[in-house]
Amino acid sequence: MKITIKPPANNTKNILTLLEEAGYTLPCNCHGARLCNGKQYSFDCSMVPQNTVTVSLEKETESIEGLSLTPDSPSSLMADAVLIDIGTTTIALSLINTEHKKILASSSFANPQRSFGKDVISRIQSSLQGNSDSLKQCLCQSLKQELSTLCQKSGQAVHNIKSAYLGGNTTMIHLLLGYDVSSLSRSPFTVRETSPEPFYYGSCRVTILPWISAFIGGDITAGILACRLEQYDSALFLDLGTNGEMVLKVRDHYYACSTAAGPAFEGNGLSCGCAAVAGAVSSVSVKPLGCLCQTIDNKLPVGICGSGALSLCSDLIRKHYVTADGILTRRFPEKGIFLSRKADGSSLYFTADDFRTIQLAKAAIGAGIDILLSEAGLTAPELDHIFLGGGFGFYVSVKDCETLGLLPSRTRHSIQALGNTCLTGLFNYATKNCSLPDISHIQTISLADHPDFQSKYLEHMKFPVLSD
Repeated sequence: MKITIKPPANNTKNILTLLEEAGYTLPCNCHGARLCNGKQYSFDCSMVPQNTVTVSLEKETESIEGLSLTPDSPSSLMADAVLIDIGTTTIALSLINTEHKKILASSSFANPQRSFGKDVISRIQSSLQGNSDSLKQCLCQSLKQELSTLCQKSGQAVHNIKSAYLGGNTTMIHLLLGYDVSSLSRSPFTVRETSPEPFYYGSCRVTILPWISAFIGGDITAGILACRLEQYDSALFLDLGTNGEMVLKVRDHYYACSTAAGPAFEGNGLSCGCAAVAGAVSSVSVKPLGCLCQTIDNKLPVGICGSGALSLCSDLIRKHYVTADGILTRRFPEKGIFLSRKADGSSLYFTADDFRTIQLAKAAIGAGIDILLSEAGLTAPELDHIFLGGGFGFYVSVKDCETLGLLPSRTRHSIQALGNTCLTGLFNYATKNCSLPDISHIQTISLADHPDFQSKYLEHMKFPVLSD
């Protein structure tokens, strides 16, 4: 897609800002400050053009990763509420009828705040540099526009939407509400603002699910509701995203932590990584003559997502390319293991550094699980249920997780992937299928300050010993 930008006379705005004003939002970690040294795009986003310029943009594929809530068949029901999952990368909406407990329409779009930074850290920095109102307004305007578009496409009326239910990580909700995020930018990373009570936006009652801590947001609260943790004597909910949040429920007590696993499970941070979109390599089998790859929706490969990376790593372990100590028994090719060709003819590779990235992420998750279980006085075999949330959890193989030691070996507990647990939890809450847990009674564990974290982390760098 080619965009022609005609700057005003004596222009002082960079090309990124001009594109935004023209309605095109690009992910940019530094908001045009050129901290990437010009490597993120083939053009210089900090350039201040004085003459007409034409920019070529690739159309991105956006999706609701692993969304488990699908619209029901067309009906005459009226949508009276909207569910909104505010993710760092993608925002998902669902229109519902609360009386009949039906989902009527769903959509997703890229978070427009990406132009201020790809991750929460860069957006916090941007907010502290004076862009707080811009971050808030761009998100609010996009939400209003997307809601209007979704209603129009599904034959619904915006004025009939009387309730909105929102969930998101703590930073995203703070930015949406225009709260001060300075306390989220430095240790001890406290949350100064309390979760807001329901409020009215026009005639629409807005409910924002409460966050648990600075690193455990309302999307995890929604995950608790999606899993119906209150029904189980012992259950563990894992959201295997960048923060690697997890909540353990044992009898009447809740324990929670954030593992800072990094973005590898979401496909970021890998040399050829991508999100769990159509064409993402989601499963890999290592064969004598090469790799056999399976992609989402059987589309041409576009990259490898988190589940694909886990699949490949677990197969390397099963076929003894890696020892239990995590030592590679065979040297990776210089470019990495060749996976497949993309539609444009370029190659997909998985490198030794990619393997180490997955290894580090799985060690963080394993250490977090062990510490939560220890704090609760529980052992892994006593755990009844494990629930996986997010796009990663939707596509991942439980067998691969156990081979890597990412999850406790299966004993009497069951493991279930739930997809988008934020929307599912919002749906359960909006339709009164459950009630909120008392957030103040959830014991949060700071892994960075825990005396056993380093030893547990090193322990989980290793892989289970497999019997032939």
